[in-house]
Amino acid sequence: MAAQAVKTKKTTKKKRKKGLPIAIIDTSGCTGCEVCIEVCPVDCIITVPGEEHQTVHRVCEVIEADCIGCRLCAKFCPWQTIDMILPPDEEEE
Repeated sequence: MAAQAVKTKKTTKKKRKKGLPIAIIDTSGCTGCEVCIEVCPVDCIITVPGEEHQTVHRVCEVIEADCIGCRLCAKFCPWQTIDMILPPDEEEE
C-alpha cells in the first residue's frame, strides 16, 4: 500500500528585497484612523494601545520584519506620520 501524503497549508511570506525601505510610524502624530492598515498589501500594520490614554486611544505600528517597502501606507496616511527609512545593512552570516 502506498502511503498518502498529508497536505499542509503553507504560509508564504514575501521576502524583503535588499535596499527597500521600511515603514516607520510616528506614534505621537498617529490618530489610529487605520487607513494604513486598509491599504497594506501584506498586513504588516497593527493597532496597539497609545502611550497616553491607553484604554481609549490606539495607534498603528508596523511589524518591520513583514514590511515589503511598498510605500502605500505612507502615501495614504492622512496625517503624514509614516516615514520610509532604509534598513541598516544586514550582517552576513
